Amino acid sequence: MAWKMCKKYYDIGLNLTDGMFQGVYNGKKYHSSDIVQVLNRASKIGVKEALLTGSSIVESQQALQLAHQYSTDELQLGYTIGVHPCCANEFAEYHATIGNPSNDEESNEKIGSKVQEDPTIAYKKLDELYSLTRDSLSDARFRAIGEIGLDYDRLFYASREMQLMFFEEQLKLSCLVGQHLPLFLHMRTSCSDFINIMQKFINGFQDDEDRFCWSQRCNVEKPIRYQFSPNRKFVTHSFTGTPQELTHLLSISPNSFVGLNGCSLRNEENMQCCKEVPLERLLLETDAPWCDIRRTHESFKYLNNYEVPFKSVKKDKLSKLEDIEDTMVKGRNEPCTMEQVARVVANAKGLDLSFVVDRVWENSVNVYGNTTSNK
Repeated sequence: MAWKMCKKYYDIGLNLTDGMFQGVYNGKKYHSSDIVQVLNRASKIGVKEALLTGSSIVESQQALQLAHQYSTDELQLGYTIGVHPCCANEFAEYHATIGNPSNDEESNEKIGSKVQEDPTIAYKKLDELYSLTRDSLSDARFRAIGEIGLDYDRLFYASREMQLMFFEEQLKLSCLVGQHLPLFLHMRTSCSDFINIMQKFINGFQDDEDRFCWSQRCNVEKPIRYQFSPNRKFVTHSFTGTPQELTHLLSISPNSFVGLNGCSLRNEENMQCCKEVPLERLLLETDAPWCDIRRTHESFKYLNNYEVPFKSVKKDKLSKLEDIEDTMVKGRNEPCTMEQVARVVANAKGLDLSFVVDRVWENSVNVYGNTTSNK
């Protein structure tokens, strides 16, 4: 098949560290890594830039390595560094990744109480995160602090207390190291607390207590005053809130943006938000390997019969094929589905696809930067 793509896509949410891209599903290996083919398919669709999500300290290190290993002239990869709210127990020396929930809310509550009583429990991991962030500042592929935020839908991963504590501590870190970097944020069923914390950093405040010893770690005098720089941009990715929450979120700063993916477009309320979000405050993503657009979603009808131009097979069939260049895995989302998301948004807003794609590309570069060859 001959490919000629004029559109340029910037996938701001690609979880390339997920085991599915290594052929591992629920702990079982089905096929070898097909990252090269996944990125080639994305490039054929017109994806020129992608932001690899760091969800824990370990996964942030992996995202860094993958961005350098797999970037090409056709598709440039950046990365984020941060600890996802579902991985907040990592700060208490627990093995916490997106694919490894404790499934024990009572235990999670106890972890939060222990850290409140003895903040030194978190010092080692905060030191690691600080060092990784500081040491990566000279790397042009390091594009954002994230994925950080709050997720009250999944307290079986980490308690509300742990999430609140380390959302705020990571925002403090972002003010002390990498103040120029934008933020890549997560918000699920937590809008009020999320906005209160963000507003606190936008307005600025003085921390007299310094419970987690940032003054010593970063060699700054106490008391520390924290405040975002006036031009700091931030994206609440995979937005799934209400129209009222969207309005509130965008109102806190002209530098507040939202990211939409398949999960952001599931039902009628989601689609109302899609229609209402100003195009100049919008970025798009796949959040692959998750958040695909499905036939049961309200968004599906807005595709107007568009289909991703690649066949797909079940995960246990991929290894049996001689050529997997143009073959996706069923049930695993990929960045080559970016055009699906863009078409849904364009059709829902009643706008030309190329106009939407061009403006969203401009927004994405404005927030997260890009590589010189793609400007």
